[in-house]
Formats: sequence, C-alpha cells, structure tokens
Amino acid sequence: MKGIRYVLAISWTLIALGAIAVFGLSDNKEVKTSDTIEKTVEECEIPAFAKAIGHEDLWLQHNGCPPREEAQEEDEK
Repeated sequence: MKGIRYVLAISWTLIALGAIAVFGLSDNKEVKTSDTIEKTVEECEIPAFAKAIGHEDLWLQHNGCPPREEAQEEDEK
C-alpha cells in the first residue's frame, strides 16, 4: 500500500510540474508578437550558412525580420 502511495505522489508531482512548465506561473499577459518586435539591421543580417543553402528568406521569416526588398520585387514579377 505504501508503494502505491509513493507512485501516486510522484506521478501527481510530475503532472503538476509539467503543467507549470507548459502554462507557467507568470501573470504577465503582455505577449509580443512578431509584428511588434523591431529588429536592428545587425540582428537581421543573413548569416553565411543561410546564404550557402539558399534559405535567406526563410531565415528572415523565422527570426522575425522584415522580408528583403529583392524578394518583394521578384514576387511582383
């Protein structure tokens, strides 16, 4: 009977810690979206590895940077 109590106590503890990890404890309701974050030019400089594999636009998108002017001109054609 003691073994079952220990197993239940450990499982509930793990469930509670998992819920805290997923939902957090913060009351801070302010969430910054990718639209509100302003990046500097240095932060949005495309690294060499992204250029080497041709993923410049994807790198910018995943890092919350505005799209390149070159890519916008190609889309308009």
